[in-house]
Amino acid sequence: MNKSNKKALCYIACWIIFLIVFYYGKGHVKGYDELRARMYNDFENFGTELEILNDHLSQTLVLNQHDFNKEKKFVNRNVMLNFWRSDNDAADLGKGKMFNHYTDMYLEVNDVIYNIVADEIITTAERKYLESLYTYNNELLKEYNHVVGDIRTNWDYDKIRKSEKKIVKTYNDFSQKAENLLETPKYSFLKEYKGDFKEADCESAKSYCEEVFSKLVKDQTLKYNNKDEVNTEEYVFETSLKTGLPTTLKELQSDDVEYKVSYDKETKKVVVRAVSYSTTPSIRKYTEDELDKMANDVISKFYKNASKYDKNIDYEKGRKIDYIKYYYMEKTNGIYDETKKIEMNIEAHGLVSNLEIMHPNEQEIIMPTISKEEIVAKIDKDAEIIDCIVVRNIEGKTDYVVHLRYKDTLFEAVFDGETGNPEYYGREIKKNYYSND
Repeated sequence: MNKSNKKALCYIACWIIFLIVFYYGKGHVKGYDELRARMYNDFENFGTELEILNDHLSQTLVLNQHDFNKEKKFVNRNVMLNFWRSDNDAADLGKGKMFNHYTDMYLEVNDVIYNIVADEIITTAERKYLESLYTYNNELLKEYNHVVGDIRTNWDYDKIRKSEKKIVKTYNDFSQKAENLLETPKYSFLKEYKGDFKEADCESAKSYCEEVFSKLVKDQTLKYNNKDEVNTEEYVFETSLKTGLPTTLKELQSDDVEYKVSYDKETKKVVVRAVSYSTTPSIRKYTEDELDKMANDVISKFYKNASKYDKNIDYEKGRKIDYIKYYYMEKTNGIYDETKKIEMNIEAHGLVSNLEIMHPNEQEIIMPTISKEEIVAKIDKDAEIIDCIVVRNIEGKTDYVVHLRYKDTLFEAVFDGETGNPEYYGREIKKNYYSND
């Protein structure tokens, strides 16, 4: 091949490479521009939501209006989620920190404010939270307005494009300042604050925890752990561990076990855990049947009509039982009551090492307005209906739960007991209460 042909081939190859780089490079640049435009839009929307939030906070504080409900939102959580996503994108593209505390705080703010105003009483501590959140928002808005300027009121394409080009640095700088401010003594409590646990609620929780604990352990005193900075979501009790090794089941169940009893402030679930205990090689281990009887005896102290719907056995080496986890639920007039559900672990030597129970809903169960026949009629004839049961859910409403088999696959369908509308359909069997009925 002569030199002129080689030059021509090189020239053509260079042009091909140039065109390929130009084509794909152009697409990459366009994609990056679109990302920055989206991030800028999320940043602008975030500032707008902060202003809306402060308007709501001001109304609550100035007019003492407490008409907030679960449907009414102080902030648009989707906007906050978009901002959280863009903030993490900016950290990934630049030199920022991933998963900032202040963005997480705004994702939970609706729930926190609902906890504060739900009882229509704002305590001194709760007012401090609302006022501090308001001033914290104002500090962020000052920085936000410094970044955005008058773009929102005087739309300028060139200014927006310039802001988009430096949006990664803007996010990283803004988040660093927001985090630093949140770490100051004045605002640091905002990260974990969930609302005051009212005195009346404390007494109710304390009374119920003691009632539950007394049915498991005799002659033990619960002491309130008032570490509020740690136990922000729970009301916690503890017992003290005594010295010595147990030789009998009675000793194991009481004197030599340290317990922790917690009451979840939101779900009202009580959890009793044996956090420390000692055993000896000579202590007796029980058979599965004996442990089953123990479980029934314990559950009968709480509910007379509890039905065991499942149990899982954990084995040691040699197929020896380590512990058994039991699942029970109260059943009233054929209706399974999720507000009266109990989960419990019993060790092979007979110790109840974990028990979880909801603070019961003593209100009368409201029967479904839709009949069982109407629900069954919604299921195609090609599906085999295994059962159709009525359940009172955690919220106190009744649902129909249908377990069905379609083409050799087991499915669960949940229907609202009042409207008949489907609430869930899938292979995951969430409510397997039928299995051991």
